[in-house]
Amino acid sequence: MKYTVKPLISAGCDCENCKAGRHLYSLNRWTDNGWEEVGFSLESYLNAEECQRKHYWGIRIAPGDTWADGTPVVEPPSETSPGNGETVELDQAAA
Repeated sequence: MKYTVKPLISAGCDCENCKAGRHLYSLNRWTDNGWEEVGFSLESYLNAEECQRKHYWGIRIAPGDTWADGTPVVEPPSETSPGNGETVELDQAAA
């Protein structure tokens, strides 16, 4: 499987991260129909390379999966492993 990341940039955003050039990123996977978005970061990064190197996506990356440039996808260790039963409470008032 082939993956790439793309910055999620909102035109005119005035937040501190955007002012500093840091953005959230979407994770995209190549399919028969082209690139398909399969996730997004909840952390901001300075560039795509930093995002690829540092972000734990929380999906199963198979051996042999690569980034679009052919380098192997190697996810950093997660502080929480998939399936450990932890939950995150959604703030319903903010939604």
